[in-house]
Amino acid sequence: MLEFHLSTIVFNIINLLVLFFFFRKFLFGRVNAVLEERAKLVQQELEQAETHNTQAQQLQSQYQEKLDSAHEEAGRIVAQAQAQGKKEYDALVAAAQEDVRKVHADAQSKLAAERENMLRGARQEVAQLALLAAAQVAGKRLDSDSDRALVEDFLKEAGEGA
Repeated sequence: MLEFHLSTIVFNIINLLVLFFFFRKFLFGRVNAVLEERAKLVQQELEQAETHNTQAQQLQSQYQEKLDSAHEEAGRIVAQAQAQGKKEYDALVAAAQEDVRKVHADAQSKLAAERENMLRGARQEVAQLALLAAAQVAGKRLDSDSDRALVEDFLKEAGEGA
């Protein structure tokens, strides 16, 4: 069976204590230092990642603001261009209407002038016919300017009365 000796127990305890202090001095110190270093490195990387994340969010918000302002600027430019186009369109329409009015007025004046010329020509022809008819009735020739003026005045009065 198993025998327990006090010297064996004491020797084992001393061996364990020496081994523990030896490991503690040479192994655990270095392992703990490496673990602490690694923990510090991980903590630094987490802080850097947080800093980068914050910077990225700030940049994203700046870019979003710039994008929004660009959209607003584009909308303002489009509205301004539409307003300018509307003004130019209205000006062109007004100019075209003015041109149409002028052309219509010119046509009316030309028409009135042609009508007046036609009436004058017709009066002269009627005056000549009246002189010829009067000459045949009177049996003589009426050629003088005074006779002609008399007939024209008569036709003018007759034309105004009609």
